[in-house]
Amino acid sequence: MQVSFVLRQFNASEELKQLIHDKIVKRFEHLLNGESEVRVTLSTEKARTVLDITVVAWGEVFKSHETTTDLYPTIDVVLDKVERQIQKKKDMFQERRTAGRRA
Repeated sequence: MQVSFVLRQFNASEELKQLIHDKIVKRFEHLLNGESEVRVTLSTEKARTVLDITVVAWGEVFKSHETTTDLYPTIDVVLDKVERQIQKKKDMFQERRTAGRRA
């Protein structure tokens, strides 16, 4: 899994990047294969921080976007959204696979 960061008018410390990277690996490691790509975009608009996460896996694109004044709780919210999208798609793949075996 490749994790890349894009910073737009935002100064992120290495600790913040490492925190986000660790959370992504912890949450998505069991869902995704090693060939997935994760892009984290942090930007500032006026007094708000914008966090976008884009995951590319299985030829699909999963995205989540949040704008907030407090970044740390927002990280978990955005990761929850993407995790639900990935889990839903993975469950759909598994249902198709098992439905084909029953027929």
